[in-house]
Amino acid sequence: MNNDNPYFKELGDLHAEIQALFDGSADDGALQRIVARFAPHFTMVTPSGVALDHAGVRDVFTKLRGARPGLQITIRDREIVADYVWGAVVKYREYQRDGAGNANVRHSTAVLDLDAHGKVTWRHLHETFCAE
Repeated sequence: MNNDNPYFKELGDLHAEIQALFDGSADDGALQRIVARFAPHFTMVTPSGVALDHAGVRDVFTKLRGARPGLQITIRDREIVADYVWGAVVKYREYQRDGAGNANVRHSTAVLDLDAHGKVTWRHLHETFCAE
């Protein structure tokens, strides 16, 4: 699938917003735009195994605002695992490196919903730390 794929576009758009939020360059509306991308019933399993709901993810993003100056996030190895009329399951590898030299790589799998107007919403995300 190409870059016009709505799920791959969403991966890029969301991670660009997260990068700006975490590195401190985001505008005042960034947190609201980010959490609006997640369904009200959104769930996430963090790389350390902690299960979060929508409110928990919002709390994490609030705490990490500006906490990682110089952060760069790169998404690679995008793949559609399953594609259906009302959404898709996607997997990808996420590379993070901040200005202090801290780096990590994650394998991620996301369940994404697609509404009748073409809007993509995150339903579930599972991240696991991995070697590069």
